[in-house]
Amino acid sequence: MCRIVKIYIKHINGVLSTFRFTVCGILRKQVEEAYFTVEASLILPMVMLFTVMMIFLAFYSYDRCVMEHSAYEAALRGTSSHYKTAQEAESAARIAAARLVEGKLYAMRDFGYDVSVDADSVTVAYHCVLNMPFVGWLYEYVPDMDMTLDVSRSAKRLRPARTIRDWRVLNRLMAP
Repeated sequence: MCRIVKIYIKHINGVLSTFRFTVCGILRKQVEEAYFTVEASLILPMVMLFTVMMIFLAFYSYDRCVMEHSAYEAALRGTSSHYKTAQEAESAARIAAARLVEGKLYAMRDFGYDVSVDADSVTVAYHCVLNMPFVGWLYEYVPDMDMTLDVSRSAKRLRPARTIRDWRVLNRLMAP
């Protein structure tokens, strides 16, 4: 009988140790899943913020390129030799400045432009404020932050008589 009890106790110990390993494995798995949940709750907001900021950076880069190109193109449109007066050149540059960026800017707000014409050049300047996410939150920590973007480009006005004279001088210098 003693031998049977020893075998039975040995069998019960084996079952209990298997049960213990199973319970410890389940608990360990639950603890690992809990670690993953905690880590994900800390990392996911940072990843989302980084992703949103990278998308905004792409919009900002695109808008800045569009503004720089449009400012220079609008200035060039006002330099044509067809415009005899500064008012004609200014109105052409003003129309071009408005049309070239219409519906193309994504990350900007409070958009405006200035056109100035003098005897030698046409200057187009764009002014706007960046429409950045979390700006209110950033102003709490960085109060002197400037979120405006100013782009200014100018082009020389064409004067056909002067240009023809300059080319004639160059041709005479180059001729043998």
